[in-house]
Amino acid sequence: SFSEGLASVEKDGKEGYIDKTGKEIVPCIYDDTSSFSEGLARVKKDGKKGYIDKTGKEIIPCIYDFIGSFSEGLACVYKDGKWGYIDKTGREIIRFIYDSANNFSEGLAHVKKDDKWGYIDKTGVEVIPCIYDLTWGFSEGLAKVEKNGDVFFIDKTGKVVIMEK
Repeated sequence: SFSEGLASVEKDGKEGYIDKTGKEIVPCIYDDTSSFSEGLARVKKDGKKGYIDKTGKEIIPCIYDFIGSFSEGLACVYKDGKWGYIDKTGREIIRFIYDSANNFSEGLAHVKKDDKWGYIDKTGVEVIPCIYDLTWGFSEGLAKVEKNGDVFFIDKTGKVVIMEK
């Protein structure tokens, strides 16, 4: 399907993009492609992932083992066994120190470090400590968390707002 005026196509086992007239805009040189979002598309080449713009220029080189979608200006990426965050220029914004990472939601992302989950802001500051067994993203100011078998909702300060029964 088309997204932002381009559609992914396959030719000779490789993928690229065409416009609505069928003209090849991005050559079929990638092992895998995704839809465009916010002007960028995730691509895979030689086993590594990166981002291209709608002209086919690699904005973020294919050097990552996994890349997430951009959310609130940042994307979680996986390299050398750790997760971190980059901006749309490919600049590392949050260091690669996490065992797992998720997209930002309402200004916070839930991350895993030392087998526990917590929340960081867009500068990488741990605003809610990594003390939970499981976490979910924030929605309408609250996030569901689990600790020692108890499930509850916290606000953005980490204060328990609702206990699940």
